[in-house]
Amino acid sequence: MNTERKTILLTGGRAPATLELARLFDEAGHCVVVAESLPAHLCRVSRAVARSYLVPPPRQQEKEYIEELCRIAEREKADLLVPTCEEVFFVAKGRERLRHYVEPFVESLEELRIWHDKAAFVRLAEQAGFSVPQTRSVISAAGLLEALQDVEPGKSVVLKPAFSRFSSRVHILRRSSPRKDWYTASELPAIREGETWLAQEFIAGRQLCSYAVAREGRLALYADYATTFTAGQGASISFSFADHPGVRTFVEKMVGLRRFTGQIAFDFIETRTGELYPIECNPRLTSGIHLFRGKREAAEAFFGGRGAGGEHDGNDNNEALEKPERATLPVHAEKQPVVVPSANASAALSMAMLFYGLPSLRSWREGRRWLGEFLKSRDVVFRWSDPLPAFEQLRLLWILADMKRKTGMSMIECSTSDIEWNGDE
Repeated sequence: MNTERKTILLTGGRAPATLELARLFDEAGHCVVVAESLPAHLCRVSRAVARSYLVPPPRQQEKEYIEELCRIAEREKADLLVPTCEEVFFVAKGRERLRHYVEPFVESLEELRIWHDKAAFVRLAEQAGFSVPQTRSVISAAGLLEALQDVEPGKSVVLKPAFSRFSSRVHILRRSSPRKDWYTASELPAIREGETWLAQEFIAGRQLCSYAVAREGRLALYADYATTFTAGQGASISFSFADHPGVRTFVEKMVGLRRFTGQIAFDFIETRTGELYPIECNPRLTSGIHLFRGKREAAEAFFGGRGAGGEHDGNDNNEALEKPERATLPVHAEKQPVVVPSANASAALSMAMLFYGLPSLRSWREGRRWLGEFLKSRDVVFRWSDPLPAFEQLRLLWILADMKRKTGMSMIECSTSDIEWNGDE
């Protein structure tokens, strides 16, 4: 195990997952500094964070953002830069510049695009031999209408942008009639110029997610979890470790084929008959990190410990699966055991359970289930030893609510409006 004290620069301090990661690094004896473009964020007031820096918004001021990260890394003598939210794509784009000052724990932008693009990811999973939902890409209203005619009566279709997050802008339509005009205009999304959308087969079943840290295609840290409540149709807000062998097999093979280095997460649907369908990929930190609370060895997964599984097949001739370049981050020669959560690990975002989970209840049965989950799961933000981030949530919500009032966007959209990346060069 690496026992040398290091300085870790995290970005995306607004996210509860980033706070969890900061605490893990701190508990492992490392110094944590955070760069964030919102004036209020959870990590700003955490005892786990030595210093917090306000930086320009990467989506609107990309060059200034990267230059400020370089200055912070130089000032703090940072050893490792770990991007956590969607600013990961801007960090990836500026990776070569940042390497003069710190080692960014991130793949190239070209590599991340393959995973983040929902259409490209489905093709990648299919080429790797996995079952995937029938998926069609459309780039115009005419193409969308044509795709809708291929939906069989009695079936449902999911419409979503190729680049999106937290299931924002997702539309689910069910064809209940053989008529050509089986949908209404108000149900259809407005496809913006230059956007690619997916018309994807709707798969009924339970939602499973995974989160992993990998180096050169080997897992160093891994969790999969079953979601019990979400914020809308997207982000998990109550979940527990599932230890699903099919999910792990998928993750090991996919990161191995691409010799992936970094953080990577997948969403799946498992049908009642046990069929597993990969839906999308998020090549960044996700809520799965909350399942590692108290596991100090989780921090070491970021420092070059090489995990098991995910061997690259040197005889693979499928060019679409081949990664163009090897990751250059240093690794130890020996294999290290993969860090996984405790068998009974579970977590919940209590604030989100109140704001999103409670209003979504449709029956007394769901209400009892919500109450049971709310009472049994530990809150990921509040700790008696580090209480201030729980109160900072209120200030952050106030800022997002003000943004919503001014822009007309949803709270979730406001929370990523300055960091999201939608395939832009």
